[in-house]
Amino acid sequence: MQRLHPEQQNSSLGISKALQEEVRMIEDAENSNNGGPIVKKSLTDAMFKVPTKEANFFTWARFYISLYYNKLAVNCFGCLTGWKWYNRVDDYIILGALPTPTQIKKLHNQEKVDTIVNLCLEFPGYEKLYRDLDITQIRLETPDFSIPSIDLIHRGICEIIKRKQDRPKSTIYLHCKAGRGRSAAIAICYLLRTYDLNLNECQNLLIEKRPQADKNLVQSDEIRLFYKDLLTDLEAGRYSRQPLN
Repeated sequence: MQRLHPEQQNSSLGISKALQEEVRMIEDAENSNNGGPIVKKSLTDAMFKVPTKEANFFTWARFYISLYYNKLAVNCFGCLTGWKWYNRVDDYIILGALPTPTQIKKLHNQEKVDTIVNLCLEFPGYEKLYRDLDITQIRLETPDFSIPSIDLIHRGICEIIKRKQDRPKSTIYLHCKAGRGRSAAIAICYLLRTYDLNLNECQNLLIEKRPQADKNLVQSDEIRLFYKDLLTDLEAGRYSRQPLN
């Protein structure tokens, strides 16, 4: 029996087509290199790249094991842990794991999601689906198991606040692969920027809303630096915050 390469299989999460399209774009660029030597361009660094067709089985296995771990934790043990695929943080932000196409349609129709903030360096997003649904994707590409840089945090918060002002009745879906680290860091910074809360209060609020979020995010240098910058801006009267209802 012939074993299919993982990239040829259909992921039950619905991500295979998006990954295939990303690989195809890279290969098209390589093949149009005017007859010159083909240089393999990684989507990310060697540790976090999306595997290409030439990647061995173990590279693909590492990628999919990491991706499906959260699905197993939510679907099999969610009744015990309280973990869900996504959770609403406030009236404007939903924080979650990498969504499936079916979930995106549901979020768009039922939760009025019209913006996706994607922290995954390793996943390009469902670009065609987003175009079809008129959803805007904002990419803040951050390697897995990392905290977004201070520049990416500032950019992400500015984008979120601007969208919130322009579309106050819509919702933003904020995600990385599992919705525990990278995207949760942006969620904490959003809470800091929006509500009259300190670091620990924001961390506790986020854990209350999404139990699987990393409980030590506020110890990161990037989030502490963002909070320091925010306090400076608040003292200068550049921003104002609202009480948490």
